[in-house]
Amino acid sequence: MRRCVYSIVGIGLLASCALPQEERSRTTQFDGDWRALMGETLAVQQVEQLRFDCAPFTEPFFIRVSNGVASGFMEADENYSFQAKVDARGRFKALIPTNSVYTYKDAQVNRESNIVLVLEGSLSKRGQSGSFVIGDEAIDGQGCSTSVQFVTV
Repeated sequence: MRRCVYSIVGIGLLASCALPQEERSRTTQFDGDWRALMGETLAVQQVEQLRFDCAPFTEPFFIRVSNGVASGFMEADENYSFQAKVDARGRFKALIPTNSVYTYKDAQVNRESNIVLVLEGSLSKRGQSGSFVIGDEAIDGQGCSTSVQFVTV
């Protein structure tokens, strides 16, 4: 529940809402530095009727959470950076464009699609885990995926 203070200045009405301490602490409880460590990657993964030949993911992401917003980058290439809101349960989802295009070579599929990186998961103490995907933007970022473990630094 928010408490709001209203003030009349000149002929305008200004409103200022303060978050109760409990709500403020829920949005900042995950603040700090994190690393996303990659798990094993299956070499071949099937999504719908598409087959993906997947290389192992080894490079971790560095993540800094401040005031409920996660920002970070892949440690091997800082060009892959993101910002994402962290909810009160510690969950977030970051879509990271790559400016790369994948060309399908399947006889049934004849098109190109943008490649996107998706890093998502939970920073809560119950399950500091998630997933990392190098995927196809046209199928909601699905593609080569691996599990992720989030650890504080």
